[in-house]
Amino acid sequence: MSGRAGGPPRRALVVGAGLIGTSVALALRERGHDVWLADVKPDHLRQAEELGAGSAHRGESVDVTVVAVPPGSTAQVIVQRLNDDQRNTVTDTASIKREVQQEVERMLDAPSSASHGRAERITRYVGGHPLAGRERGGPQRAHPAMFAGRAWVLTPNAEVSPATLENARWLVTECGATPVTMSAAEHDDALAVTSHLPQLLASALAARLAMQPDPVLQLSGQALRDMTRIAAADPSLWADIATGNALPLAEAIEGLTTSLRDVAAALRSAPPEPEAVRLLIESGGAGHSRLPGKHGGVPRSYQIVPVVVPDQPGQLARLLGDAAAAGVNVEDLRVEHAPGLPVGVIELFVGPESAGVLRTALAERGWTLSDAAEAS
Repeated sequence: MSGRAGGPPRRALVVGAGLIGTSVALALRERGHDVWLADVKPDHLRQAEELGAGSAHRGESVDVTVVAVPPGSTAQVIVQRLNDDQRNTVTDTASIKREVQQEVERMLDAPSSASHGRAERITRYVGGHPLAGRERGGPQRAHPAMFAGRAWVLTPNAEVSPATLENARWLVTECGATPVTMSAAEHDDALAVTSHLPQLLASALAARLAMQPDPVLQLSGQALRDMTRIAAADPSLWADIATGNALPLAEAIEGLTTSLRDVAAALRSAPPEPEAVRLLIESGGAGHSRLPGKHGGVPRSYQIVPVVVPDQPGQLARLLGDAAAAGVNVEDLRVEHAPGLPVGVIELFVGPESAGVLRTALAERGWTLSDAAEAS
């Protein structure tokens, strides 16, 4: 079997058999490539092997090495692989790029590394970061389609060879992702706003819940659950990420807190001033409207059709089957559970032209619609 790009199967090593590394390995295996695995955690390595992600690496030469370890260890493993296999392309998946690239270059320039030759090794390294993942890690949560349709950033250094960059693009394509090339600094500045700040914001908001009495938490709505979904993340991993992108992230935090302080000051005035709140909500709506739409395309408006669904096996499948029977494509859905009741509300996102058709069809099939369709 050959991969998406055609040609014979290639040989890859994945160092780090966690969520991302095992997902990369599974994707490459699905495309018919030979994959080896390495991990300092024997249980992760065993689980990844049992999932069919590859075999334990015992020194085999490879075409491409993917370093998928925590950011604090990434540069050291990259340099080790550049030294150990002198013909392979080495890339990584760390969510910080500037510090990793600088550390790789520093280690290659060190006197202790001079015998290996810096010039040749740096040409075989290109930084990478797949914009995919889950709030909880581990090989047991890996999936070969993890990167399908996702952006995968490549941050080539000034000395990278064309062959190395082509090998990295091959890896991205074989995993089903879309390669996006930018500098390490551009990547880190962007991720401070789009990934690292949201994580800290979700964690800070969820931390406020820890001090609330149980009756207060019973009033938690879907908005709070949505905003804190990623709060159950790995503290050590995120400490690595935050300190590795310290200045851009600090600036992003300061920008956010300035906006909130302005609102707090307006609310403390006598009488409370609504304009600061209005401007913040208005700006938020404008920002949200700029987020890419489905499959990265132009954002489009949907109608939300809320349906009351019993909390029983097979009910969600029946609902989606009825929508399909009506010829309606469900673009997205959201689940909101009713506290203390054996039902939930499934919000179906559909095109405006389909909302009326879907409402009629579901009502005819006995579903309870919670209210009129609303726009999103």
